[in-house]
Amino acid sequence: MNNDAKSTADMRPWRERRAVVAAQILREQVDVVGLQEANQSTIYGSSLDYGTTQYGDLRGAVNAAGAHYAVTNEASYNCARENSNQACVPAYRGASNSTRILYNTDTLDLLAQGSLRYAAQSAGHIDRYLAWGVFRVRATGGELLFADTHLDSYDTAVRVAQWHELIDRVTALQNGRPVVVVGDFNTSKFSSWAAQMLPAMQRAGFGDVLNQQYANPNAVSPRAQNRVDAWMNSFHGFVRKVSGYSAFQGSRIGNNIDWVFASNALPVTDWKTVVDHDPSTLEISGVIPSDHSMVAATLLIP
Repeated sequence: MNNDAKSTADMRPWRERRAVVAAQILREQVDVVGLQEANQSTIYGSSLDYGTTQYGDLRGAVNAAGAHYAVTNEASYNCARENSNQACVPAYRGASNSTRILYNTDTLDLLAQGSLRYAAQSAGHIDRYLAWGVFRVRATGGELLFADTHLDSYDTAVRVAQWHELIDRVTALQNGRPVVVVGDFNTSKFSSWAAQMLPAMQRAGFGDVLNQQYANPNAVSPRAQNRVDAWMNSFHGFVRKVSGYSAFQGSRIGNNIDWVFASNALPVTDWKTVVDHDPSTLEISGVIPSDHSMVAATLLIP
């Protein structure tokens, strides 16, 4: 939202994109959503209709359509004044900057939540966090640890260090529960450090739900039984022509930087790259909701 002043062509202001983001969440019937770059500042009120932050505004837009969603943590900052970082007196509030978790209160109960500010950070840039929540599935009573992150985009060493911190914290929080970890890892399967980190996630017990392999564009024994538009890259930068940033249609998996990792034993029934596009022209239809496409996975929680 803080880039609204730069909006041009297919990069529309948040107020125009919000309805599409909300509609996709509702259409896909998502139980829990990892948000990145959902601005936490309260200074953009003139661009909002439903809340004082961008993540609050999205929650309000979804609920205005008749749904019942909540954000795991509303605090903007880990300061004594949780909604302002001016003259901040540090106080842990569980805030996680623009990385947030939205969940459906009709299907999930929130049992606990919190955040980790990574020790490794790029100087002069926004702090990066891991946000997490423990949920109970209302239909079955099963519990789930869900974590969301947006790793550093400036320094590879910092990014890898943050990723190791993520593994350590998720492992410490797991307590026997199934785990789902999502987010923008600023890493594709062709990134050199993916050769180290993808197996590290697998060894930690929560591998990629598509079972992507380093430097291999093909689907090798993918966990997701059904895959829809998995050949599309998740990042597109508001480019409307899908064919310009995707693998060819077929068995290959798009070169994503957005990932869904989950406990290795969890069944994964479906994967979808959520893109409203015309299959005849391979162009995104209507307002493009974000510079990344939603990636959605359906998992069976015991």
